[in-house]
Amino acid sequence: MIIRRLEAKDLPQAEAVWRDIFEEAPAFAAYYFDQRFCPEHAFGAFDGERLAAMAHGRPTEIRVEGEMHPALLVAGVATLPDYRRQGLMHQLMRLLIDHAENSGFSCCYLHPVTESLYTSLGFRNGADILFIQSDESRAHEPFISAEQFQANDMLAVYHALQQTHDGMEARDEAELLTVFRDYAIDHAKVMIAYRDDRPMGYIIYCEDGLVYELMALDASAYAFLIDEAAKRVGHEIKAMVPIDCGLEGERHYSMQYLVFHDAFRLPLNNGFCRLAY
Repeated sequence: MIIRRLEAKDLPQAEAVWRDIFEEAPAFAAYYFDQRFCPEHAFGAFDGERLAAMAHGRPTEIRVEGEMHPALLVAGVATLPDYRRQGLMHQLMRLLIDHAENSGFSCCYLHPVTESLYTSLGFRNGADILFIQSDESRAHEPFISAEQFQANDMLAVYHALQQTHDGMEARDEAELLTVFRDYAIDHAKVMIAYRDDRPMGYIIYCEDGLVYELMALDASAYAFLIDEAAKRVGHEIKAMVPIDCGLEGERHYSMQYLVFHDAFRLPLNNGFCRLAY
């Protein structure tokens, strides 16, 4: 078994593994490897010429305690069924972690499918969030809603939250548009809530009820957006929101992270991590 950095010639195999293991639509896998893939931060294990396992990283910045830190978002950690339980994932993650530390990143972070896989590598849970649910019986403040995509209005909401919630990625207009293209592959829709012409929140959701992002500046805007989206899809929906959104919900954590050289401390109850692969 040979473990090395992925190269351009490996992209067709990497895309096929991503699509098969994560059951992604071909359109999203093609988009990811065209727009998001960073070969300098990706490693694979090869059985001869066959890609058996892989792990990817994407450079980002996250805000913690008022400062922006370079971070590596870990994604696409996958092993083909024939090669599981051979320690390949652990070797690849160890290599990716060492690479991130030596490259000057403050931390690695990820959204785990199985928590125990990464705690053994030193990752810890962080950035608590709530899952809230729509409620058709709720009364709402009379917000004005718009379904036209307004990047500056969405960024205003995102940046306001970023000032008070640790763990959020840096985002400018170009990154927001890239993130939206991520979601648009699955035919996502946007709704923005306004109060006196001021953007108070936005929701990005699909017809099947999956909510990609719900960001708002107060509890009434959160409630309005999730309830209005639920009306449009025709059934109850749930969404991940910051722990202090002002509504009741089910508490979870949204990320695991590994900090290098004590670069920062991310409190478990004062964060909200947005993971856009």
